[in-house]
Amino acid sequence: MLKRLSAPQNPSTSVSQQDLFLGRWASGVLGHRRAFTLVELMAAVAVIAVGMVFILGAFSQCMSSLATAEHKITANFLLNAKIWEEGLAIKENNGSEAGEWSEAFKPPYENFNWTRVVRDGVSAGDLGNESLFAQENLNEEESKVSWAQGKAVKDVTVTRYVKRKKKE
Repeated sequence: MLKRLSAPQNPSTSVSQQDLFLGRWASGVLGHRRAFTLVELMAAVAVIAVGMVFILGAFSQCMSSLATAEHKITANFLLNAKIWEEGLAIKENNGSEAGEWSEAFKPPYENFNWTRVVRDGVSAGDLGNESLFAQENLNEEESKVSWAQGKAVKDVTVTRYVKRKKKE
């Protein structure tokens, strides 16, 4: 048997017309509890889902940045070690000669490669009054450590001027 719901007769517990229309009671059948409608729950889930998409995207970008930073730190360490080796070789050989060298590092750094390019002389562009001395006595050396990250090849490069080996 269906009972027709009507507003309570007591004016202190009266229910607004909107509450009657929506089927909500401030008191009576449902007591003092108010519930969420299905539409409200679906809207909340949609907002949370959209928020999660942005949060997961930011997390993914953060992880990618962390991997890049880790590779750059390792590459800087390897490049520094290579520059020290090259510096010792320049001292032992009393200068550098033009040429190009390239090789992969040994494990655990096999994903990294180094390249060293020594060019005869330097460009006179920014040297000012010292350009003649620099052109006759220095070589331009470019040392690079590179690695593959995803589909891109990234690198860390240092260019410096080193003593040219005297020709006898």
